[in-house]
Amino acid sequence: MKISIDHAASLEKPFFQYPGVSSVSTFGKNLRLARSTFDSPGIVFKPNSMSATSPIISVSNSTSKTRSRRYIRALSDFLQEYQKDTSNYNLNCPNEYSKMDRTEKPCLFDIKSLGKCSQLPYGYTKPLQPCVLIKFNKRFDWIPEYYNYSSTLPANMPIKLKKAIRESRKFHVWLSCDGANNVDKEHIGEIEYIPSPGFPVEYFPFTGQPNYLSPIVALKFKNLTPDRLVTVECNLWAINIVQRSHYSLDFQIMIES
Repeated sequence: MKISIDHAASLEKPFFQYPGVSSVSTFGKNLRLARSTFDSPGIVFKPNSMSATSPIISVSNSTSKTRSRRYIRALSDFLQEYQKDTSNYNLNCPNEYSKMDRTEKPCLFDIKSLGKCSQLPYGYTKPLQPCVLIKFNKRFDWIPEYYNYSSTLPANMPIKLKKAIRESRKFHVWLSCDGANNVDKEHIGEIEYIPSPGFPVEYFPFTGQPNYLSPIVALKFKNLTPDRLVTVECNLWAINIVQRSHYSLDFQIMIES
């Protein structure tokens, strides 16, 4: 069964209420699909496509004011959901997970941690360095078995991510994003992960806590090759995310000259 990312994101139910989704990354049609299994959590990206017929984040230097306004508005609307009364949250969560009771206050996700990707215009005006926000979907009662600096890391894990894990003393469900194929890798340029390439473990597990906020990682695309449509593939990394059916998220992005 195939489900679009937007539809899957709208579900965000406990895993036993709907099956995993399966897809192959294809150019163009049905591109924004997620691959998952019962053992794997999910991620979505923002801003979503502005058109059902064109699943692409596309901005132009020549018409950036017109196009960018839509993405800026979409990101502002999304981040508005995170403007909450802080009294409903634990502001001093340690970087570790625990089996929290549903009645306990969840950890606050402070969008200020996303830096410039939490501020207007989110990189969508000149000089164009667009931000894409990756949100971790609510996954009921899922507890990550995380990789840390002392872990034996998978052979297929990207070298840059391995280096980041080795240098970090914090615990995350890790995230890597790159071009989907060699041509995409050539033109994707530098991606800055803000605040880091992963989702801190203190936001897990989700046990149905009221006011829970899913963690976010911001991707800032610093030097995409102009006039090249780039397919981006993002992967989650944890010991209990099944590698042979590794979850991935695909989207396309382009800057026109």
